[in-house]
Amino acid sequence: MADIEIYTKEWCPYCARAKVLLRSKGLEFREIDVTAGGELEAEMIERAGLRTVPQIFIDGESIGGYDALATLNATGELDRRLGLAVMDAREVYDVVVVGAGPAGLVAALYTSRKNLSTALVSLDVGGQVGTTRELANYPGIRSITGPDLVKEMYAQLEEHPLDQMIGERVVGVRPMPGILICDTESGKEVCGKAVIIATGAQKRLLGVPGETEFTGRGVVYCSTCDGPLFRDLTIAIVGGGNSGLEAAIEMDGIAKAVYVVSRGPLSGDEVLRDKVVASPATRLTGYEPVEIHGENAVTGLTIREIGTGVERRLEVEGVFVEIGYTAHSAFVLDLLDTNDAGEIVVDAHGQTGVPGVFAAGDVIDIHDKQIVMAAGQGARAALAAFEYLVKRA
Repeated sequence: MADIEIYTKEWCPYCARAKVLLRSKGLEFREIDVTAGGELEAEMIERAGLRTVPQIFIDGESIGGYDALATLNATGELDRRLGLAVMDAREVYDVVVVGAGPAGLVAALYTSRKNLSTALVSLDVGGQVGTTRELANYPGIRSITGPDLVKEMYAQLEEHPLDQMIGERVVGVRPMPGILICDTESGKEVCGKAVIIATGAQKRLLGVPGETEFTGRGVVYCSTCDGPLFRDLTIAIVGGGNSGLEAAIEMDGIAKAVYVVSRGPLSGDEVLRDKVVASPATRLTGYEPVEIHGENAVTGLTIREIGTGVERRLEVEGVFVEIGYTAHSAFVLDLLDTNDAGEIVVDAHGQTGVPGVFAAGDVIDIHDKQIVMAAGQGARAALAAFEYLVKRA
């Protein structure tokens, strides 16, 4: 058995995702909690050369954070490295649910309760909710963290029979006579009589030079997870919506100085705007990022004033990317109808234009993106899939 070590923080959704993935494969690991910082945190940074959590080591070799672990798993390299047996996924399920955010978890709960054989295939568990610090608008629960809500949903789902393939990335869906085949990046083919796509949305990238090179070395996408690692450093937060403003509020008192860079006026909720305006953060509205600079880590960010084209460089040691999300639908763009934003077009029952393919949650063409709505759409798609299969039988 390989020696697996994982450095984590107490409130870190990506740490939780990594642990769920490892446990779903029956793997044991040693967890090193660096919530308190100090020597263990310094040890992690020195060993990994990265300023993000989690950091994972297999037999003493650094493999990086959660995204790196998920990629190794999705390509099958993790199984090969650990000598694990490859799962045979050629069984034809009644329903394959792709995605394990609120929409996917609820869809799988409903299909399994309807006694439909169900496979849940997802790169991670929780989706965006898993990275949300606090929720106060979910019916019946006055206040709860996103990871705790996901934990409760997942625990309820596990009370019902279904096959889980966590850590698998679906890269395409193929209609075949009588079935639909979900192709995974690792080469598995997961077959179903119906498919529910609930892949949600993914973090939008800046797309500027230096972003990829310095991801984890100063460029981060989760202020709650990684913000404390930038204590007493100067940072720039790119984004003037709710997520950007929340990051600015969170980093007030942690970072030495905070720049908030936004293409237009601050556009988040009024209460968040007021807090940021009252904070020491420097607001740079009307600017766009041009390039991220550094050697071993981030040392600066060049921004351009949109109105004049004049560029200036900010001397920063961290760039927090908080510019929203985009629908995670690229793997079905050649199969399903989508709108200009890449969101899947569905009817009132969650049915797409392809028989047997349903969709729910933030990946579909709805205006409002709320957890309770995603959960409801997951239930709706599951019931529609049940009705479809009954009529087809």
